[in-house]
Amino acid sequence: MSGYILGFDVGGTKISAVLGKSDGKIVASLRKPTVRHLGPGKLISDFTEMGWKLLNDNGVSRPDSIGIIFAGLVDSARGVVISSPNILGLKNFPVAEKLTEEFGVESFLENDATAATIAERVFGAGRGVDNFVYITLSTGIGGGAFLNGQLYRGAHGMAGEIGHMVVMSNGPVCGCGRRGCLEAIAGGRGIARRVSENITALRESELLSSLKPNEIDARKVFELKKKGDMFSQLIIEETIYYLSVGLVNIINILDPEVVIIGGGIAAAGNELFTPLKNAIKEEFKSMYRPVKIVRGLKNGHDLSTVALPLFVKSNNKN
Repeated sequence: MSGYILGFDVGGTKISAVLGKSDGKIVASLRKPTVRHLGPGKLISDFTEMGWKLLNDNGVSRPDSIGIIFAGLVDSARGVVISSPNILGLKNFPVAEKLTEEFGVESFLENDATAATIAERVFGAGRGVDNFVYITLSTGIGGGAFLNGQLYRGAHGMAGEIGHMVVMSNGPVCGCGRRGCLEAIAGGRGIARRVSENITALRESELLSSLKPNEIDARKVFELKKKGDMFSQLIIEETIYYLSVGLVNIINILDPEVVIIGGGIAAAGNELFTPLKNAIKEEFKSMYRPVKIVRGLKNGHDLSTVALPLFVKSNNKN
């Protein structure tokens, strides 16, 4: 046994490949832009090229196993991508089988948010915690949960769609078609859209109005809030309020010990977490209960691909 795990993560803008170890150490990584329209053939070619380069450059003849994560619908039991928003032509695509044929080892597939939840259980703040919820705040919003020590998948394997909980009646239209979803308001794309659509306030903001539309994102809004931009502050306050509404809904339903928040927006650190914790306390009203709100793994995406095979193999032994 080599002790190495090869991992692949297919995102909207990039494909990541990592070589990691079972202790959570990332030995090496590679990135390539996602080419959405070239389909499954190009994707497998990229996987093959990146995977063998990582192995050869680090003197590894072959890994112990492979972890693969995708946004979208997957059948983890069969290793099949049912559909993905990031690559065209992946309907019912047996990606795990393809990589097993290429590298000669067992391959495991999982949805990206579920895999990030697993990574927190294996390497992060979810270790030893039987009841926790993970939420990823990124371009969109997703998540997952461990309940009574078990990964909760739901009846159709689609549990954890936290971003598609409606928190604002008749709010902005979400990508799913509903109005007022948490993702449409507090996801990265939703934050940027709310800034751009509020033309009057945008013009009054000297800092934000100086940016091109494609330069406005959640990271920039948090950055300008720190510089004293009042419009950015209002957008962040509104975002945090609706996040607190969504999180208290989840806490009231599932009663977790810990809520773990990851994703790119979590990189805002105390600018997000301090007011969010205060807003959650306020939103509890008479339903208050002790629950920790903590930041997720900083390299959660890379560790998700490593944690996945470890978790599945461990469960299969039990």
